[in-house]
Amino acid sequence: MATKVYVSLNGVVKEAVGPQPREALLFASSKKSAAQVILEQRAIRRRNSQLIKERLEEAFRR
Repeated sequence: MATKVYVSLNGVVKEAVGPQPREALLFASSKKSAAQVILEQRAIRRRNSQLIKERLEEAFRR
C-alpha cells in the first residue's frame, strides 16, 4: 500500500495529484500509530532532558 501525499494550500487540505504550487505545503501520513509517535516523542524528550542536565552539571563543575 502506497503512502498518500497531501497538500495544504490556503487552508484547504486535499490529496496531492500532479505538480503543486511552490507555496503549497506537502505532507504524508505516517505509518505509525499515534501511540507509537507519542512513545517516541517521550523517549526523545527524556534523552534531551538528560543531555541538558549532564551539560549543565559539567558547566558548573568548571
